[in-house]
Amino acid sequence: MSTVQSVERAIALLEATARQPGRLVDLAARVDLPTSTAARLLDTLEGTNALRRAADGTYRIGPLVRGMGTTTDPGIDVVTAAEPHLNDLAAELDEAACLSIVVDHDTITIRQVDAPKPVQAEDWTGTRVPLHAGSTGFVVMATWPDDRINAFLAGDLPPFTDNTVTDPTELRERIRQARTERVIWTHAEYVVGLSSCAAAILDSRGHAIGALYTYGPSYRFPPAERADAIAELILARADRVSADLGHRPTPGAAT
Repeated sequence: MSTVQSVERAIALLEATARQPGRLVDLAARVDLPTSTAARLLDTLEGTNALRRAADGTYRIGPLVRGMGTTTDPGIDVVTAAEPHLNDLAAELDEAACLSIVVDHDTITIRQVDAPKPVQAEDWTGTRVPLHAGSTGFVVMATWPDDRINAFLAGDLPPFTDNTVTDPTELRERIRQARTERVIWTHAEYVVGLSSCAAAILDSRGHAIGALYTYGPSYRFPPAERADAIAELILARADRVSADLGHRPTPGAAT
């Protein structure tokens, strides 16, 4: 196997894991590799901390990729800045609180803090979600200039559930809503039965590097009487993370 081919195959495995964590056989099948070849490459990726293997054999995105969320502020990274807010949100909301970063046209969850419940929520760490299919994507795109939004909406916009918005006109309206309110709820747009609320995190240059979000089963979350309050809380926490990363809103600007 040539060096270039090895790199290409390793990247394919990394991308497959980012889209959905999996075990050796599953990942090998997804990228059409022999199991023995995939095993060698996965061992290499694990050795470089690009991937982490859980006790059950499931591979997830590792610290090397999480480091992509590092800011230009020396000594402060987005995970460190967000950690206390994630802990507070999980305890206050009694639902999972998460941090995602932007990678290409997707967001990847790099940190999840579960609520102190006997039955824990599904771990979304390492999961890659297209920007048009969830709350995190809408708040990120809301910070983009219109030409960048138009270029993205001209691409492939696959549905994931019956609620996934794929019409460019409707998506522009959702992005406008997120641009105005800076926080948004979505319901069953990526996974059936889940609702989420997100607000963007901005770095010292004002660029959206990711989002803070919470999610839970739609049958109980959000409680109708608390939806607005939860949105305000998520936005306030995201703004505090952005401030810790050096973001300073322009006077009179929405952010």
